[in-house]
Amino acid sequence: MGGWRERWRAWWRKPQTVTPVSTGVVWRLRVDRDRAAIGRFNERLETTLLPSVPEAALRAIQISVDELLTNVLMHAQQASGAIDIQLARSPGAVDATIEYLAEPFDPTTWKPLPMGDSIQSARIGGRGIPLVRQLMDEFRYQHIDGRNIVELRKKC
Repeated sequence: MGGWRERWRAWWRKPQTVTPVSTGVVWRLRVDRDRAAIGRFNERLETTLLPSVPEAALRAIQISVDELLTNVLMHAQQASGAIDIQLARSPGAVDATIEYLAEPFDPTTWKPLPMGDSIQSARIGGRGIPLVRQLMDEFRYQHIDGRNIVELRKKC
């Protein structure tokens, strides 16, 4: 009975690439396109997940979600509206889905520019998405009906 949301979602849209097996604990949140709202979300994430998620996994999720939300805020100027986030606790993992209206941008295929030969020649920025790749066990992307959908999974 707990999988009705997943079946409905699969019927309504293309099947999800990350199919969370929810234990019934699902959080749906909306974050305004504002840096302070991202900070408040990060604090709420900690208080919500820390009782049931190991701290190392929680920190990896916090860093990854914060980085991706900040990228939307800073680089997706054509994005509109709030950013929808769904978190699901499943046996052995936490799944996060980030959705927002914008032109397609696939962070899973984005390649950073070279770092430079010295501190003086190094660019600021461009390190967040590679960090997300390292921290998450799964990192997937879809663009459906004008919405960028980024799916993350952290095993714990």
